[in-house]
Amino acid sequence: MGAEENLRVHTRWAEAEDQHDLSHHEEFIHDDIEVTSPGGELVVGIDAYRAMMQASYEGLPDFHVVLEDQFATDDRVVCRWRGSGTHKGELFGIPATGKQIEYIGMSLWEFDGGKARRGWIFPDIASLMAQVGMA
Repeated sequence: MGAEENLRVHTRWAEAEDQHDLSHHEEFIHDDIEVTSPGGELVVGIDAYRAMMQASYEGLPDFHVVLEDQFATDDRVVCRWRGSGTHKGELFGIPATGKQIEYIGMSLWEFDGGKARRGWIFPDIASLMAQVGMA
């Protein structure tokens, strides 16, 4: 697959997650996906990835993501994004505060055969923690 196809897949994937729809991930990511984020445990497998996203939705029930910028090669997609929502449940171990938060981040995805195989997610946790009064 080429860069344009990888961008299309990544965009559809982000749109589904923005709608809190985790039911089509087989179209976007490999069953054995590996996802790394700073300070987090390695997430391995599609079910673990879905559980990670579900935990985000529980922490931010109105979670919304906007893709600010993205580019691709034949085997990579890099994206700069902005997430927002109301902190109504535990998020990254932080109890609910009821505060509206917005944070930025970047992600790098390695694609293989038109699906993400590995990913590295870099949210601005310092900004998020400051917004909920933890910094």
